[in-house]
Amino acid sequence: MKMNNSVNTNVDEKTKNSVLWRWFFTSSVSSNYEKMQALAYCYAVLPFLKKAYKNKPEALQNAVLNHLQFFNTNPWVAPYILGINVAMEENADENTEAAVTSIKTGLMGPVAGLGDSLFVVIPWTIFGAIAANMAIDGSPVGIFLWIAVSVALKMLSIPLFKAGYTSGTKLISTIEKSLKVLTESTSILGLMVVGALIPSVVKSTIALNFKQGDFTMKGQDILDQIMPGLVPALLVGFVFWALKKNVKPIYLILGVMVFSIILAALGILK
Repeated sequence: MKMNNSVNTNVDEKTKNSVLWRWFFTSSVSSNYEKMQALAYCYAVLPFLKKAYKNKPEALQNAVLNHLQFFNTNPWVAPYILGINVAMEENADENTEAAVTSIKTGLMGPVAGLGDSLFVVIPWTIFGAIAANMAIDGSPVGIFLWIAVSVALKMLSIPLFKAGYTSGTKLISTIEKSLKVLTESTSILGLMVVGALIPSVVKSTIALNFKQGDFTMKGQDILDQIMPGLVPALLVGFVFWALKKNVKPIYLILGVMVFSIILAALGILK
């Protein structure tokens, strides 16, 4: 990937920092089933994009559309990805879009796993229990403890954003020749994460049974012997095919819901 070595000096530090602050206040308020956090992500990087692609309206439009695509990860750690994004598009050329998309997709899963563990499960379990016990005992200190911990976790996004920006800058300056390989690798990583989520997130259990005399075998057991997670895989494959045919995601979401209710009512699924 050929990168432009001239940095866009019009992008000042105030504009870059506004990316982080916009994410602070919108990361969890605009999520939807179709694009998850994409609206918040695009809104966050928009001031930066306007200056990075100044006098390049077509490139700006493509960048905005690129950042309106599906995005979902842990909101506390997402600033690391935002920092990388800003550093890369600060030195953007016509080929940057594919690299940014691949890196965003590839990092969503690993960053979500890390963030959910370090920023949600561990601190919420420890300090949540302490705050709850204080509240049970009638002490208001638990409320302020919980607020303080929440604010402290949120503030960690600042060094994460700066670390991401530094990583993105080094990425451009040190591994320019290997960026194509990195892009392909992160794309593969993202696809692996999405593929692994199919059997764990998409639940579809067959209720039909096979009977032959006194012998009975559950329909789900038969499918599992053929391939575990076969029905979820087929469902995801159909949805992917429909998206390629430009079927609107909202229609697919409603269709799956209605189809599931009908099959459950007929005793085919449970």
